[in-house]
Amino acid sequence: MSKNFKPNNFKKKFDNKKPYSAPRPRIPGTSVEVRNGDVNGAIRRLKKILENDNRQKELAKREYYEKPSAKRKRVKDQEIRRHKKELLKKIQSGSEPYQETGGLKHLKGKRSRRKHAMLKDMFSRANRRR
Repeated sequence: MSKNFKPNNFKKKFDNKKPYSAPRPRIPGTSVEVRNGDVNGAIRRLKKILENDNRQKELAKREYYEKPSAKRKRVKDQEIRRHKKELLKKIQSGSEPYQETGGLKHLKGKRSRRKHAMLKDMFSRANRRR
């Protein structure tokens, strides 16, 4: 053995090491910088960011449990609304013809009849312009 050998030399010192902290991924909209001590302005900016990101709606949706059947119905209704909106735009632009439904038997209520009449009137006006 060498002269410099001491049994304590083998022990590692773990106290000197800094604890490992993984770099956090920065998600935009999770923090807002407060400039010149203007906290109200920062809160306004944060609210605007959250509103544009639909986080408030997501939180409100998750507040209560939504049954799978209710979720399917909600998604289906959204798809129907989106499809009707696209179809209405196409009909108004003239890229797709307006197809009338046969008869008024399916229009039982006053509201639905009025809505049908307004749509019919709107499309007839659009056709006159062309």
